[in-house]
Order: sequence, then structure tokens, then C-alpha cells
Amino acid sequence: MKLLPLGVFFGTSLASLTLMGCQPSSDTQASAQEISSASAPADRPNILLFVADDMGFTDLGSFGGEIPTPNLDALAYGGVRFNNFHAAPLCAPARAMLLSGMSNHEAGMGSMYLKRDFDNGRVPSPDTPGYAMPGYEGYLSYRVAALPEVLRDAGYHTYMAGKWDLGRAFVEEHNPAGRGFERSFVHTTASAVHLPPDDLVAHGGIPRADPLVFRENWDVVAKLAPDYFSTKTFTNKIIEYIDADRHDPQPFFAYLALSAPHFPLQVPEDWRDKYAGEYAEGYDIIRDRRVMRAADLGILSVAPDMKNYKRQSAPWSSLDSEEQRRNEKVMEIYAAMIGNMDFHIGRLIDYLRETNQLHNTFILFMSDNGTASRFRPEYANNYDNSVENIGANNSFVAYGQGWAEAGMAPFRGVKGAMTEGGVRVAAFANHSSIHKPGRISQAYLTMQDVMPTLLKLAGAKHPGSQFNNRPVLAMRGSSFLDLLRVGDGSVHANDEVIGWELSGKRALVRGNWKLLRMPKEPDSDTKWELYDLRSDPYERRDVASTDPELTRELVDEWYDYAEEVGVAVVEDNRIYNGFDGE
Repeated sequence: MKLLPLGVFFGTSLASLTLMGCQPSSDTQASAQEISSASAPADRPNILLFVADDMGFTDLGSFGGEIPTPNLDALAYGGVRFNNFHAAPLCAPARAMLLSGMSNHEAGMGSMYLKRDFDNGRVPSPDTPGYAMPGYEGYLSYRVAALPEVLRDAGYHTYMAGKWDLGRAFVEEHNPAGRGFERSFVHTTASAVHLPPDDLVAHGGIPRADPLVFRENWDVVAKLAPDYFSTKTFTNKIIEYIDADRHDPQPFFAYLALSAPHFPLQVPEDWRDKYAGEYAEGYDIIRDRRVMRAADLGILSVAPDMKNYKRQSAPWSSLDSEEQRRNEKVMEIYAAMIGNMDFHIGRLIDYLRETNQLHNTFILFMSDNGTASRFRPEYANNYDNSVENIGANNSFVAYGQGWAEAGMAPFRGVKGAMTEGGVRVAAFANHSSIHKPGRISQAYLTMQDVMPTLLKLAGAKHPGSQFNNRPVLAMRGSSFLDLLRVGDGSVHANDEVIGWELSGKRALVRGNWKLLRMPKEPDSDTKWELYDLRSDPYERRDVASTDPELTRELVDEWYDYAEEVGVAVVEDNRIYNGFDGE
């Protein structure tokens, strides 16, 4: 195993930024002078940040889908839709990037292997890549000044409801209340639950030292309400928190991190048959129809040729009638989760409108990664997954490769991949200050760009190298606020290097070029691939062999990036292979 040196990129001694160092200071107001809001405009907008979990690129009507999403579509059409916005291959790294303005390594989520061990209460193996290295903490690192911490010091109320997934459930300081959220109600870990299970701790017999822990502020929630449904409850909490301070002149930052439509696919009973019969045609027809509509809407920058689409699912026509009916029901429930999400977001928007807060609320919506095709089989233990019961609280299903591809096509791959289908997501912004609402931006954006954008919007500044008496790293992302207020254009220069790495999967984007390395079978000769995203956004034509000089140049730049952010580089595939994209 080859580990790259960490170098001196961090601008401070690595000894002061070790894995167990950099704990939060008890002096939570130490940075108040550095992050002053005195120069900020008096009419600073409220900020409402939505993140859907494992949602498809074409799920929303405004991005090509057939699922009715009128509330989200109205916001998307009334703002700017982003068709080149990139999250991360998996949930926790995406959220770490979002709340730090940095790479997942700098923000503490360098490996899902280590995080899985931490979440399950196990001590990771010293042989695991990244063990005891900065960047592999398995929680939102104290080397970063988190977005809610900075906004709170800048005079914003900060609220969160939904999926956290950025800290160890039973370590109070790792959870939202310890990272700048004034009020929060969260599901702390990765595995979702939408309807209350009979036993929160056992949850169907999944062997976990760390059960499905919910917290409200600092307190562990012992029992969910009988009428709990994730999307409804999280939305209710955000409305409750905003309303409690409605007459306060301070603006708010509200982060609604929905766990829908992450598996298990579950909806309240009155939603279970809402889309019955809508998916009898199967995923092949739905997939191609979505792609055509997305192209008609202008969401796809290059006309796709679906004849060359590289699928991994079995053709719908090859499934027997029982398999088709099961797949049909699964998609009906998934569609209901998306429709239900739109309904509850509509309730929140209506509340803001009725209380005269909507006109000065900046809204940003995105998914955290591509669609999820599968899950580990032990998750299905002790559940009734009969076709008739799919969607109930005692069912536990995902929606499979065919429907996952229908949600991400024409892009290659799904959740867990570093290909565009794993990281390119539907996203949009809405605010009264947006220039030419209704347009589609093709600018290359990432989740690292969100925090710089929101800080600039709020008139707040990043604290620099010190925050709350601890050393912190500078943000890596760039603000796209000017793109929204002035017009379209580039946020990242053509020569800027944007690197990626997770679980051995590597990528680098520079201008139109995307370098990619995806580990395959153990001990196989995994090669670097190269794509021109301007002419080939669907990654169909690998040109690495035809331009070896450019490929070598970009590979060298990836290794430079890896050294900067502290990637534990493993040059064989055995350690990383087999990760299923939890």
C-alpha cells in the first residue's frame, strides 16, 4: 500500500490538526469579531436549503420526469436550473462538502469504510486506508468552520431537520447542536427510516452497535410519534423553528435535509396507491421517455443517443410477469415518495408566503448523489416484502438497477460511481434577485461551491485560518452568486483543477476534460479514462489512448491534488473493491 505524504498544504502543523485534536472550543463566540455582520446589508435574505436523498436527475417534472411535482417545478421554473451541478458519489461525503465548502477529505469524510466502522461502534483496522490520518475522521472535521457555525456567528438563526450522517450518534459534539445549529431534529446515521418501525433499536434485526438514533437539539429521541413520516415530520420541525422566531429581525438559515427517497421505500397508507398502474410500461420505456423530455426542456446540453447507452439492468421484456409486477409496485412507491416530498415542500413554501417571508428567502435545492440501485441483503431480514406490502413500515426494499438507470439516464452509472450518473444531480436556485428567471445554467458547479455562495449572499466572511480558538482550513469552492445575479458564465476557470476521490474511485475535472479511474475486479489492471464533457457529457468515448500526453498531464495533477487534500492512495484495488454504495 502506497500512502502519499500530506505535505504542508494545510498551512499549519499537522500535529495541531491530528485526528483526535482540533476539538471544538467552549468559547463559541471567539470568532464574533472576525465574522462580523456589521457590514452586511440590512435586508439579508433568509436561506432555505433543501437536499433530497438519492433522487434521480430526471425525477422532477422540470428536469424531464413524469411524477407530478408542481411545487418544486414552480420554484425551478421561477429561478435558475443547474444541469451541470455535481454532488458526490455517496451521502455523507456530499453533506460534508456542502457544509464546509471543501473536499470530502478536508471535511473528514475521506472513506465510507472508516465511517461505517465508526457508525457501528467498531475500532477500524489499522490496515484500512486513511486510518488515523486527518481527513478520515468519519465525522465533520473540526479542521473546517461549518456553514451553520459561520452563519450563526454572522447573526443568522440556524435550523436543521432531516438526515445528518456527519457524526457519531452518541458523541454530542459531532451532531448538529454541536456544529452551529440553534435548533435541530435529525436522524443521525446513514440508514433511513420513513415510517416508525416497531423497535427503533432492533429495526428489523440489523446488527448495529449504533442503532437508528434520532436527536432533537442535544437530546436523544427515545420514541417516534405514531404518525411519524420522515418528510412530514422534518418539514413540520422546520416550520416550527422558523415560526418560533418569526418576529425576530434576524434572518434564518434553514437546512431541510430530507431522507426521501432513500431506501427503504415507504410512504403513508393514503399515498400508497396514488400512482397505481402508472409504471406498467416498465423502466425501459419510462427511461427513454424521460431522456427525450429532458432534451426537449433543454436540461440536456447535448442530444443523447440512447442506442449507445450502457445499461446494467436486464431488459424489461426479459422479466417474467411476477418480476414485472414487483418492479412496477416498487416504482409506484418511489414515485409516491417524490410526490409526497413535493407536497410537504409546498406546505413550507405556503407557510412562508402566508407569513410574508417568502419574498426575501433564497431557496437552493439539490440531491446528494445519483439514484441508489441496491443495498446489502441483510437489510431485508425480518421484513414482509411481498408485493402487496411494499411501502408499509414493515417492508424494506430499494428500487433496483432498472429504475435507478431510468432516473439517471442518459448519464453513465448510478450512486456510488464517480461517473456522471453517480455525481451529477438535479439542482436549482430561486430568489427575487435572480437575473432572467427561467433559464438553465450549464456552468460546472459542485457542492463545494455552496458555502462560499451562501456566505457571500449573507454578507458573511469565512474566518480564515482560526475559528473559535482552533485552526481551520480555507474553503476550496467558489461562489456562484454572480452567475445568479448577473447572468450565465463560468464559475471555475478552464485551468482550475477540481479533484475527486472516494473509496478508491478517482476523478479530476479541468475545463472540459474529465479524468476517471474506477476500480473493477481485484488485481485487475484498472486504467485511467478521459472524456471531453463538452461534446461527450455521457462518457461514451474514452480518448485516453488517443491523447496520452494530456492523460499523463491530468494524472499528474490528480496526484498533486491527492497530496494537497491528504488522500490515502492505494495502488492496488483489493482494499476498496466490493463497496456497495450504502
